[in-house]
Amino acid sequence: MKCIICYFFMLYSLVCFSQQQKIDSLEIELTKNEAPNIEKLEILNQLAAAYNPSNPEKGLQFANEAISLAKSLPLKDKEALAYKNKAIHLIALSKDSLAIVAYNEAIKIQNTRKAWNQVARIKYNKGLIYFGQSNYQKANELNYKALAIFEKEKDSFLMAVVLNSIGINQMYQSQYPEAIDTYLKASKIHDQTNTTNTDRHAGILSNIGLLYSRLQKYEEALKYYNKSLEINKKLDAKIGTANALTNIGNLYDDLKQPEKAIAYYKESLAIMQSINNKYGIASALTNTGIAYITLKSYEKALTYLNQTKVLFQELDNTNSLAIVYESIGTAYLESGAFLKAKSNFESAFMYSKKTQSIERQASVLENLALVNAKLKNYKTAYNNQTEAKKLKDRFMSSEKKEEIAKLEAKYEYEKKEAALTAVHDKKQAIQEAEIARHKFIKNTSIYAGSSLAIGLIIGFILYKKKQEAIATTKETAFNLKVSNTELKALRAQMNPHFIFNSLNSINAYIAKNDMENASNYLTKFSKLMRETLEKSTQKEITLNEDISILKTYLDIENKRANNSFTYTINVDENIDPENTLIPPMILQPFVENSIIHGLRNSTKNGEIAINYIQKEGMIICSVEDNGIGREASAKTNNSKHSLGMSITKSRIEIINKIKNTNGNFQIIDKPNGTKIEIKLPLTLAF
Repeated sequence: MKCIICYFFMLYSLVCFSQQQKIDSLEIELTKNEAPNIEKLEILNQLAAAYNPSNPEKGLQFANEAISLAKSLPLKDKEALAYKNKAIHLIALSKDSLAIVAYNEAIKIQNTRKAWNQVARIKYNKGLIYFGQSNYQKANELNYKALAIFEKEKDSFLMAVVLNSIGINQMYQSQYPEAIDTYLKASKIHDQTNTTNTDRHAGILSNIGLLYSRLQKYEEALKYYNKSLEINKKLDAKIGTANALTNIGNLYDDLKQPEKAIAYYKESLAIMQSINNKYGIASALTNTGIAYITLKSYEKALTYLNQTKVLFQELDNTNSLAIVYESIGTAYLESGAFLKAKSNFESAFMYSKKTQSIERQASVLENLALVNAKLKNYKTAYNNQTEAKKLKDRFMSSEKKEEIAKLEAKYEYEKKEAALTAVHDKKQAIQEAEIARHKFIKNTSIYAGSSLAIGLIIGFILYKKKQEAIATTKETAFNLKVSNTELKALRAQMNPHFIFNSLNSINAYIAKNDMENASNYLTKFSKLMRETLEKSTQKEITLNEDISILKTYLDIENKRANNSFTYTINVDENIDPENTLIPPMILQPFVENSIIHGLRNSTKNGEIAINYIQKEGMIICSVEDNGIGREASAKTNNSKHSLGMSITKSRIEIINKIKNTNGNFQIIDKPNGTKIEIKLPLTLAF
């Protein structure tokens, strides 16, 4: 089994420093500026940047001096820059935890300054640390926060950079449909901004090729790899060229052409050695070792792999170590050293679990099943194979392949503005499914010699069919429920009785020739209609926007009721209304109930209190009135019950399913009036 090791990522730090001045001239300038002033601070920051990556210890020294001077002056923007320089050098010195502390200090300063672009850049750089630690989920949490800011600022260049980074993390977590969609969005930005002949775009093309290679669509993969290689050669980009050569070598090894693959690996290795790139050297050596396994030259393979294992341990690269250990295990397995093979496969599985790579775990488990069968541990082999099939089903199902094909078709349609028919999509999906079926039969036939393997295949097919049927049914039901709920919510919010009554009220003012009140009423009514139509189709809006709509609605109803009630809206001081998101008009049906069923038949002055409270990661929204209560209202009103309760219940169920939370709502009957509480997950815009 071929294991891919070297990917062309193009993960760059978003810290931009001037590299034009030479270190010696900067140090001369520093000796001339002994006084603690802004000129000296500028030189210190430039020196800290200039020593990256040649001498991180020296660079760290200048960064610390810059921090101290910036604090004494004080100059917050320069202090933040010094902390970023410090973090970069700490990363180079493999002191990731201290680098995160330095980045956090920089973020804190830039948040105070409201320098959001700088905040986004630092969060992206901080995410690269987690990527290096194989914590891809944490890395993407930071990437998405950075992307939101860049999108708001319409910074296309940095949007493409972050999207590429997001795609890489998704790919490492075997989220293939999400990754291809993200890569294509990044590539489209380069198309739109006419920046396709750049190293960053070459990196995206290489990543797309890698995904096609994983899906065994080798012709498509080679096309993207060659595009990437062509761009890198034009730019004389050493690392990019070497990585593109390695990826092409990987592809030829997949096609069972190891001699051709080794030729590409040697070309890549020569480039990496010329620039002393340790990761690139380790990658090229690893791939060469894997190719020698294909050639059944196991001693040569182990020589390369044991050498590269040490390099990746020094680099603390968990994902690569998983691949290396699996490859060493494969060499021992094929050469008959089963106990050594098992030991290395177990190490590979441990590292693959750390990286949360579903694909790698499945691959290692399949190998463990083989070696345990050789050692006559049949029960363990059965368990290994069963678990491997479950994992493989999660990342190589026909639904995921079809989803990727559809995403690709969508991108090509927008790019070329050509008509792509549904028949073509269906035919393509059928062809891919047929190819996948033939490959599955071919691979599993190897193990068909024993009753154990036959039982596994039958069990897998039955399990897959059952899971596909359940998944399809659940997805269809859930999508239908979402559509129906959104439609019901819109209908409830655009209450035709309310519209009719409002128009009648306007007409009454006009009949009385009270043009001022008629105009005022009509202005508020049109504002409410516009806001309702605009916001009701959105999944979430800010709390400020929602409160604005509620105020307009309450003002209209109060005017129509001759100012027979008052209302208050209170927001917990811990809640930032501008940064807090909630479903649009979630309280509107209950406010309407309070007015129509609670206060309309009340003999006292009506009061409505609307409150928003933050508690334990949730936001509690409540509507409270001093009306006649539900029991009395039921006796005096023979009309149908409000749909607000069932609609809100369905909306909350959908939110809980999507966000994996436990939101709910309850109705509380008071001695005088009614209170409704809705509990939702606290969601922030940034």
